[in-house]
Amino acid sequence: MKKQLLFFLFFLSMSFVFGQKSYVKNYYDNGRLKEEGWVEGNQKVDYWFFYNANGTKKEEGHYQNNQRVKWWIFYDGKGKILKKSEFENNKLNGFTIVYDKNKIIRAEEYTMNKKTNQWESVEAFKKDNPFLFL
Repeated sequence: MKKQLLFFLFFLSMSFVFGQKSYVKNYYDNGRLKEEGWVEGNQKVDYWFFYNANGTKKEEGHYQNNQRVKWWIFYDGKGKILKKSEFENNKLNGFTIVYDKNKIIRAEEYTMNKKTNQWESVEAFKKDNPFLFL
């Protein structure tokens, strides 16, 4: 009985340690922040931020079970938004909105990493997707 209790307590403590969610930060050799976000059971979960070595944002978005999901935002080297993309199971799946100088210049649609459509203006996108603007 004592061995069974010790065995149970060991596995209970291990599941607590490995199943616990924690916020982590990793740094470049130059001391600047490289990435930060939530880890649970050695997998990235929830929201993450990634930075360039110069300190500007590189990208940010959602993880689930170590895979990109939902919306992600990508930045240029100066921290300006390049695009916003939808992911599912680590693959582009849904819309990507492309920016230039903080203005939308194009919209793209993807199905499991394959581009299936593209619009060269916001007006054209709205015309083909009126259900998004109700």
